[in-house]
Amino acid sequence: MAETRPLRVLVLNPMTRATKNVVRDVLYGCWCAGKRIGGASVPPFPLVQLATILAADGRRTTFLDAQAEQKGPEVVAELVKGFDVVLCSTSTMSFTEDAAYLADLKAANPALVTAVFGSHPTFMPRFALAAPGVDYIVRREPEYVVRDLCRGLAGEADPRATPGVGYRDDAGEPVLNPEYPFIEDLDALPYPDVDFLPPGIHYFNPIVRRLPYMTATTSRGCPGKCTFCTAPAFDGGRVRFASAGYVLGLIRYLRGKGYREVYFRDDTFFVKKRRDREICDGIRRENLDVTWLANARVSGIDPETMEMAGKAGCHTIKFGIESGSQAILDGMRKGYRLEQAHAIFRAARRLGMNTHAHVMLGNPGDTAASVEDTIEYVKALAPTTATFGICTPYPGTPLFESVAEKHPEIRDGTTSDLSKLHVEGLFNALYCDVSGEALNRMVRLAYRRFYLRPGYMLTLAARQVRNLDDLKRCLIAGTRVLDFVFRGA
Repeated sequence: MAETRPLRVLVLNPMTRATKNVVRDVLYGCWCAGKRIGGASVPPFPLVQLATILAADGRRTTFLDAQAEQKGPEVVAELVKGFDVVLCSTSTMSFTEDAAYLADLKAANPALVTAVFGSHPTFMPRFALAAPGVDYIVRREPEYVVRDLCRGLAGEADPRATPGVGYRDDAGEPVLNPEYPFIEDLDALPYPDVDFLPPGIHYFNPIVRRLPYMTATTSRGCPGKCTFCTAPAFDGGRVRFASAGYVLGLIRYLRGKGYREVYFRDDTFFVKKRRDREICDGIRRENLDVTWLANARVSGIDPETMEMAGKAGCHTIKFGIESGSQAILDGMRKGYRLEQAHAIFRAARRLGMNTHAHVMLGNPGDTAASVEDTIEYVKALAPTTATFGICTPYPGTPLFESVAEKHPEIRDGTTSDLSKLHVEGLFNALYCDVSGEALNRMVRLAYRRFYLRPGYMLTLAARQVRNLDDLKRCLIAGTRVLDFVFRGA
């Protein structure tokens, strides 16, 4: 593509037909959706950061959050007539719809070049390149790969020589270039230019206390090796960190832009105690008026760290609980003991720290009895909030590979889509003693058993409702969860 004017690039968060809220604020692509998560919506930090990098590199860059603005494909199809390149994240659960969407955009603008990044192009590159709507795929971390690809598309180099990309050659055969090295210096990444976000759009999240809020990621990878998780393979099997100084600078920047809360979306935020302390001490020393929430592993945090974080504005810590069976936890290499979770959740309540439990049903080895045990276990932990989903084999995980050995048809990704995400059992009968239909019912049963308890409602109101904004937040989320409980996804 010869350069006669600045390359016009659209970084797109597409609207899906499946649901009004889709969470695409992690590099893997879509992760959660629907009423099951209380109707939560998120500012897509990685896409905004990508737009920031491209703009700084001289591209005429626009970011469109069509999901947040509820702009359908027909609106975007008209818009892309003014662009040369469209970039978007995608995952196995969204790829089929995303690829069809991009094909429609290419029909509206035949000169348009499309590129996708995320879990599906990373772990299933040849299947991703089989989609006519996709011209280039980007594997693993997209920031520098997309920057270099756009340099090539602007005529500064051969775009097909870009490390980390895949494409179809002139004969239509897939070509996968060598992978781009992982980014070692995360401090070199720019803070996201939040002015790219759509004005007047208020992202809602039931566990966020103060609006407006922004998501952020300050590390790559997770110390865990869970068999169901894509993070270890996607991020290179180790954890890389931005420095505490970088994180504090990001908080200062976001506060200067009017953001009052930060939702840290690291796979696991609390990993390095020294960094944790430097961040928390810095927030307190500078008297930064910010509240925040983050993820932790049950086995990776202690009451001292929680207390320190609470004094620095952290109000909620999210944990992957997954199961109430020790044997099942051990089988999935979760890395914690049931009694550890009881101790951590008790400490959190003593410290006034909110907790959120991520729970999966239909795990390898699950039976109807162990699912029942899991529901009771989560109730006994007494987290502030909980979400329940169905364990699903995703590309890039040991669980996926074990399923693919018996059902290779899973490898094209067409068995999973947003309408089934976490609420419909797929291939679970291969590794647990509960049918897919039963799991569908059990997810809604788990929500009823956890949330529709008089004692829970009274406790939640006493701890969470401090003003009218809190009341509104709880009512909106509660209404959506109840809608899921009684009517389904």
